[in-house]
Amino acid sequence: MRGLKPTYHFRPERNWMNDPNGPIQAGGVYHLFYQYNPNGDKWGDIHWGHAKSLDLVHWERLPMALHPSPERGEAHCYSGCAVMQDGRPALIYTSIGPERGSESGAEQWIAFGDADWTNWHKPDANPVLAGSIHGDLTIKEWRDPYVWRMDGMWYMVTGGSLDGEGCVTIYRSPDLLSWTFLNVLAKGEGKVWECPNFFRLDGKWVLTYSPQGRGIPYRTGTLTDDFAFVAETEGILDYGHLDGYYAPTSFEDEQGRRIMWGWMPETGRGESAAIEGWAGVQAVPRILRLDPETGELLIRPIPELDRLRGERIELGSDEPLAGERTLPASGKAIELELAADTEPDAAWGIRFFRSPDGEEECALEFDRAAGVVRLVRERMNGDAAMHRFPLEAPLPASASGRFEIRVFLDHSTVEVIVNERTALSGRVYPFREDSEGLAVYGERGGVTLPVLNAYRLAPVWTEEE
Repeated sequence: MRGLKPTYHFRPERNWMNDPNGPIQAGGVYHLFYQYNPNGDKWGDIHWGHAKSLDLVHWERLPMALHPSPERGEAHCYSGCAVMQDGRPALIYTSIGPERGSESGAEQWIAFGDADWTNWHKPDANPVLAGSIHGDLTIKEWRDPYVWRMDGMWYMVTGGSLDGEGCVTIYRSPDLLSWTFLNVLAKGEGKVWECPNFFRLDGKWVLTYSPQGRGIPYRTGTLTDDFAFVAETEGILDYGHLDGYYAPTSFEDEQGRRIMWGWMPETGRGESAAIEGWAGVQAVPRILRLDPETGELLIRPIPELDRLRGERIELGSDEPLAGERTLPASGKAIELELAADTEPDAAWGIRFFRSPDGEEECALEFDRAAGVVRLVRERMNGDAAMHRFPLEAPLPASASGRFEIRVFLDHSTVEVIVNERTALSGRVYPFREDSEGLAVYGERGGVTLPVLNAYRLAPVWTEEE
């Protein structure tokens, strides 16, 4: 189906992609790895794809980094991370084999790269961690190592399941090859916690993970001397989950910014077979900061995305928004910047991916009285097997009634960030090529949009790729 491939989000040319892996910057160059099936558009035969960039926006696709080693009993190279050790890159990942299933047979492996980041060698020391490291504890679905350097040592967290609950475990090593199990860092709701991240940010420790439920949780807090995490603040990183945002991972770049990547799955296609040949994109990279007063994570898109902007179309008005106002801007690769001043009972919204006759459209509904932002997908005219239920997130509290909103639209992706505190991402599939219209509307209460800027975003990829 033409017209649905995102044009400025990162994606491979074709086939299946899922989790972002090992984002890192070295020598001024950003590298992104990702779960990839080179042989089809469904999950399977998992390798690591690889790309590099100078600005996190324009990417050069590189040869695949990790291939399964069947001669060593390996069938898949699951998710992991990348670090630099003594000037050379290292990839640490979860190895799965035909005789080593994900529930109880996972191992953590390492591969070292050359100076060009194109040839990767798996040393005989593999596996560098096996399940026996946990002694009497049985960690199931053990996966997704995340490694960092601290106090002259290497540390690692992994996800998994312990006694029917999701968990994160923590380890230490002097050399990336020999590891010691330290503790169960955290555990809780959900059967499995995948893709954990654990990092220092603005004086606190931050834990993120992907559970088998809705939303991507985060916790901020402290780390005890015996390596247990004590949460002080909790929140949701993105409410899209498998219909929009999953398996995020982060890194600190050479500017000291904490940048997070997340996978936008195709779960929203449901059982439809109307789209073939490709699956999965990465969300726009986001900078994370910590609110010094509340401990909440603050989320904003990387400023490098501004390089893709075309002419700014200024559409803001101090007039109350009553009824619908069609915008003199259109497209399927659009960024919107809004400031909404609202009364307590206000309800308003944005319509997009709209056909001229209005038969096909999507909407973002903002309801201050109900305290929600909602992505409405029911009026997509594609295959009825696709997901049409709404996705929701809470509107952040606002004593002043002002909401600062960023919206990124890219053919089949929607990402909205409200007051840097609430993120909601989703997948939608507008089949009509003429579904490019935009409108804003007010349903009730007082609403003004003093700031409403629209930008067409230049493509990074072409539809034919």
